[in-house]
Amino acid sequence: MTSVRARTAIGLVWGFIAVGVATTQTVSEGQRGLANPTGPFGLGKVTLLCVDNSRIEPLDSNHGARRIIVDVWYPADPTAAGESNRAEYLAVEAIERVIGPEGLKKQLGSAYDTVKAGVVTHAMIRAPFARSVRNSPVLIFSPGGGMVRELYTSQLEDLASHGYVVAALTHTYDGFLTVFPDGSHVAYDGRRWPKPPSVEGEANLNQLEWHADDICFVLDELSRVPQTTPFAGRLNLSRVGALGHSFGGLAAAHACQKDRRIKACLNQDGAVATQPYFLDPRGWGMDQPFMLIERAFRMEPPSDQELAAMKLTRERMNEIRKRLDSRRDLALRATGSGTYRVVLRRNGTSHMDFSDLKVLGAATRGEREVGERVLAAVTEYTRAFFDRHLKEVKSSLLESNPSGLVDEVQRFGPAKRKKMGLPR
Repeated sequence: MTSVRARTAIGLVWGFIAVGVATTQTVSEGQRGLANPTGPFGLGKVTLLCVDNSRIEPLDSNHGARRIIVDVWYPADPTAAGESNRAEYLAVEAIERVIGPEGLKKQLGSAYDTVKAGVVTHAMIRAPFARSVRNSPVLIFSPGGGMVRELYTSQLEDLASHGYVVAALTHTYDGFLTVFPDGSHVAYDGRRWPKPPSVEGEANLNQLEWHADDICFVLDELSRVPQTTPFAGRLNLSRVGALGHSFGGLAAAHACQKDRRIKACLNQDGAVATQPYFLDPRGWGMDQPFMLIERAFRMEPPSDQELAAMKLTRERMNEIRKRLDSRRDLALRATGSGTYRVVLRRNGTSHMDFSDLKVLGAATRGEREVGERVLAAVTEYTRAFFDRHLKEVKSSLLESNPSGLVDEVQRFGPAKRKKMGLPR
């Protein structure tokens, strides 16, 4: 699933291209918008092309440098820009020129007609940074496997409306199509994916390393944006968080393990065999605080037919499930600054509810409202976590009893390497 962005004015600075996206949209009758952001700030948006000359792209036939497209949302004054500068949701025309309407429809499913008609966003292209904000903590977002950054606009806009600068990237060769400012494009390439996993779970660690390195590289680039960028000099790079959905959540967690500049990490419904990230060879997770937001696991046992298809006995399946749950809890306990696990109700939610697709593809008002409530719950817990660890603002949400779509909130206290028998 996925999508793309691009076009226009290019200025070369330090091996990094700042792209001002000229394609904008105006609100017209019949367009369906995303839910209104809940924060006090307006929104600005800039798209960047980042070129990592230190990494040769092995899937590129010309063996060129790794290129990554990044959208950056940031707090702006509500009246900073006119309606004509409203940011485009998705570059539908550019995508359909490559894969055709049927190709895009295959990726977007029931959301296609809405996206094609035009989705109203709340960000203005290159709006001036909010005058009342001295500097902002930074969040870097990684999308799910095969997805692109634009399809998470609702929750990313909401975070930026509360004063965060949010940089969301599409992992080249993983998003179903990446369109660059020069008109070139790169399609999804399955050579980065593993074979179908076993019941116990497998992961393509090469892909995980590439995606985690993408996140760390985007942080490098944000530290040297040109002065003409609206948020230049307004980033608090001592307060950086990483988050992602599905495989992007695993990548965000691994980026935290690799880069101590990232001070807090959040995984949205991403796991391999129930593990939200992989422990290191010594059994340690990460030093930073961590949050996992996930849907509740299926409670009913598998049928005899399902067990037969997996070639497993019920006894063997129960043993596997018990071991997997134990491995997940071991990972959640292996952080130096504590962990939260937020469990969403399984009934009425799906894995794709963390993106915009359920809301945009809703057939009825009731379906749309449910999708908006799920996104609101995800965004509220995400914001509460980062507020606490990047802004030092306590949130009662993390301490109160769960309600609504949230079944459970677990808290795991900070672990000590010494007690776990690990060197400091």
